[in-house]
Amino acid sequence: DEEADHEWLAGVGVPTVLMERRPWRGSALHGLDSVCSDHWYGAHLAVEHLVGLGHRRMVFATRHDSPTARSLRAAFTEIAGAHPLVERWAWALVAPEAGVDGPYSADESAELPALMRRTGATATVLHGDVDALMVVQRLAAEGVRVPQDCSVVAYDDVVAGLASPPLTAVSPPKAEVGHAAAELLLQRLAEAPGSRQPGRRVELLPRLMVRGSTDRVREPLDE
Repeated sequence: DEEADHEWLAGVGVPTVLMERRPWRGSALHGLDSVCSDHWYGAHLAVEHLVGLGHRRMVFATRHDSPTARSLRAAFTEIAGAHPLVERWAWALVAPEAGVDGPYSADESAELPALMRRTGATATVLHGDVDALMVVQRLAAEGVRVPQDCSVVAYDDVVAGLASPPLTAVSPPKAEVGHAAAELLLQRLAEAPGSRQPGRRVELLPRLMVRGSTDRVREPLDE
């Protein structure tokens, strides 16, 4: 489906700017303008915040069905795998039922509270907000308190601040991405016909919004 969209977009014949999409190298869209959030940096902010609070074992959970989820999984894998202070980590689907038809291992499609107990995790990063709220509810149902027993960072920051407790969240610059994309498009529309200006790629950095769902590490969950 994505490849079909690429071919269609490449052939529309009018100025086009991609938002939150990184064209594959050599693809039909590789030469188009694009504006994206730097999700690697967002993952970095989350990990460094938790490490700074003393957390050494973490679970990361993302959706399975979006380019952002794929970017985040790659980023968490790279960052946690190379971080000298992260002792143990695991990645899983934030919604286990999403992995029924996919090539996922038992741990990757496990229920997050159980996976956190197996890894001794004291913190988790969850993509996105609504899924994070549901995970916090599942943790509470099993007697795991946030942030006393487990620190939680959401990734999206649309409704994270409405949770109880309000969730610390990585906040991609959604409005700024739209603004930058509109500016790029206006610039393209103002160019003289036949202009051969090079394609432009803009990357904007997310922010970390610290709220009540993260705290200094205490005792890890029981194995």
